[in-house]
Amino acid sequence: MARLTTRNEASLSPETLEALSAVTGNGKLAAVYLQYANSEPALQAYLTMEQALVQGSLDEPILEAIKLAVSQRTGCDFCLSVHTFKAKKSGLDETVQLAIRQGQPTGDSYLDVVLELVRLFLTRRGSVPDEVLTKAQSVGLTHANLLDICLAVSTIVFTNIANHVNDTKSSLPPAPPI
Repeated sequence: MARLTTRNEASLSPETLEALSAVTGNGKLAAVYLQYANSEPALQAYLTMEQALVQGSLDEPILEAIKLAVSQRTGCDFCLSVHTFKAKKSGLDETVQLAIRQGQPTGDSYLDVVLELVRLFLTRRGSVPDEVLTKAQSVGLTHANLLDICLAVSTIVFTNIANHVNDTKSSLPPAPPI
């Protein structure tokens, strides 16, 4: 059972309803969005960030890899199940997904550097070391990519933490254990 109140869609502001139109699948809105709507400004900011990611410089498999890695690190079972499903749909096979969740190399140097940055953001205080940025540039990461990676991490951390507060449960099958 969710800890946060599930708002009635009819009670939401026109701005929030407009922002939610991007995530309404098959005419039905996932309850978690109506729970996040307890703070309409927070929900609107989150949805705007997600839209910026879609329009940004990272492709869907990279975004899903980031979301899997962060969700594994924070222990968000809801996001792990959602992003396991989305990662597969985006083309990341089970072997790559498992490597991502275990913090192991995937065999794709670009993806591995992205994930190294993500892990660094979550575990290290202070500036990113110059050698990590040099490595990122050597595999083709641009300044836009670096900022979009920061945005992707920020966005998934928000949902992970909000789901921990809410004790959000998934209707999808659980992510395979590692």
